[in-house]
Amino acid sequence: MRSHYLPLLLPLLSTLTTALYPTKQIYQFPVGTWLENLVIRPCGSILITSLTSPSLYQINPFTTPAQEILIHNFTDATWTVGITQTTPDTFYVIVANGSLQTLSVAPGSNRLYRISFPPPSPHNPNPNVEVSLAATLSGARLLNGATTLTPNEILTADSVLGIIWLTDITTGSSHPAFSDPLMLPTAAPPGIGINGIKILPGIPSYLYFTNSALALLAKIPLHPNNTAAGPAEIVTHAPAGTSYDDFTFDIFGNIAFLATSQGNSIAEVKTRNGKQEIVAGNVNSTKIAEPTSAQLGGDGVLYVTTAGGLAVPVVVGGEEVRVGGQLVAVEVGLGV
Repeated sequence: MRSHYLPLLLPLLSTLTTALYPTKQIYQFPVGTWLENLVIRPCGSILITSLTSPSLYQINPFTTPAQEILIHNFTDATWTVGITQTTPDTFYVIVANGSLQTLSVAPGSNRLYRISFPPPSPHNPNPNVEVSLAATLSGARLLNGATTLTPNEILTADSVLGIIWLTDITTGSSHPAFSDPLMLPTAAPPGIGINGIKILPGIPSYLYFTNSALALLAKIPLHPNNTAAGPAEIVTHAPAGTSYDDFTFDIFGNIAFLATSQGNSIAEVKTRNGKQEIVAGNVNSTKIAEPTSAQLGGDGVLYVTTAGGLAVPVVVGGEEVRVGGQLVAVEVGLGV
């Protein structure tokens, strides 16, 4: 998710090198659909959330043609946002009553739902998905990205308050766990501060996050008990005229792949030194139209969701173009 109140006249990305990976569209939703986040199931199918409907979708990228499957409609919400996996085929998704026009959420409507896929059996090869309310984050303002801290703890980014909430999914209780000036939005409302969040394991491990308003990727070192071991430090800034949305890492944690939203591209950032290049898409192409999130599959394919230019149209040949929200595959390979 990003603020569409940023300037609409964007400079070309002339300061970065590019080494484009092969890219193809797997599926496109109708025009006016904003796809927000995704996660890959153990079977390879992809779960997708949306800011323009209270829905959770599934797409199998290996079928031709690909088809969308509606997993669940959340009747107490208007959108679905961040999603994360805790244990195999158990996921937690953020839902809320939100407005794209004002980038705001009705007070008390931020919720975490548990989505469980029971294993098939010879007697029931297609078991029903189990959906249950896990927590209500009554103090949250605008939840956005989500990640798993431990099998029983979920972190969610609050883009307005500029904090990260920790939710114990066994009790449903939540409290602010991380805060830093680099998480805050800018003064001009509505503003989207902290956006995507991910844990990068290691010694030490790090909590990485993007801030869309400040157009940066930052990280916080973590103690073994998963508390902050120091202040946040900037890894890199987004290319000129763009901002970062959500992101993911390669299997080694050496590279972060970031959605550049209105840059209509994917940036590859070295986590050790912040060196950056564009590896997919182009500011004047609808191939990856306003990307919102990315996840790396075990087959070396980076799966990307897009908003289709709904907030900031793609300028192609001098004309503003919007397309439906997309699921795109970028072949980054297994060697990254």
